[in-house]
Amino acid sequence: MLPFDNLEGYRDAEAYDALNDLDETMEGKFFLDLGNLYGGPVLDVACGTGRLTIPLAQHGHDTTGIDITYEMLEAAKRKAAELNVSINWVHADARQFELGRTYRFIFTTGNSFQHFLDRESVDGLLRSIHRHLDQNGVFAFETRNPILSRLAVDDDSERDSGSWEDKEGFQCSSTYLRKYDHRNQLEFYKFTNRRWKAGTDVTVTEENFALRYFYPQELESLLYYNGFTLEEMYGNFDKSVFQADSPLMVCVCRKR
Repeated sequence: MLPFDNLEGYRDAEAYDALNDLDETMEGKFFLDLGNLYGGPVLDVACGTGRLTIPLAQHGHDTTGIDITYEMLEAAKRKAAELNVSINWVHADARQFELGRTYRFIFTTGNSFQHFLDRESVDGLLRSIHRHLDQNGVFAFETRNPILSRLAVDDDSERDSGSWEDKEGFQCSSTYLRKYDHRNQLEFYKFTNRRWKAGTDVTVTEENFALRYFYPQELESLLYYNGFTLEEMYGNFDKSVFQADSPLMVCVCRKR
């Protein structure tokens, strides 16, 4: 049990979008290409503000997005309405959802997979996805590669996370500290967020969250015992071969 709310950093949907611009990224192209290849219906698990849900619907796919965070889902609904895009938005826990239908293509991205911190949570996620995947459907996701030389070092220096201007004209910036728990394979982040405008004091808030790391064979076993076959594991969204120093494990799976 964490001593903090691991969804705390996702309550501010505006800040999330400011720090996670999808324009012309390999990530966006990878999932859009898969969606176009396999077709709909499409399910975006932990869809957030609809960064990829909306583009997939704009490509003509019957698309559903689910998320546990109310604030993110409301932002997604507003964005879709402004673009006149029809999407089925569902407020649900990815570990235990029931939508009453199956999907040709299911995916989760944006490090969402790493937010399932223990075996029970991961099993719940994978079983829920397995129930909703067509027999010949495809499930895709990514998780960061646990490069030990990086994780082994606890850096006490603050690192820049980004800066932006919010809708009220305030300047905002974010920095973070990180440390790694090898026993539980958890990386802990502490973010310090600052908000100010000329003639005002700086408002400082803090938020914490954790990410789970998975090793390649561990990940393949988790998928297998939850009913999946791992067909591809790429080292990045450009479909490069997975190697020890690859930044990601980008996985494409089917039901076995």
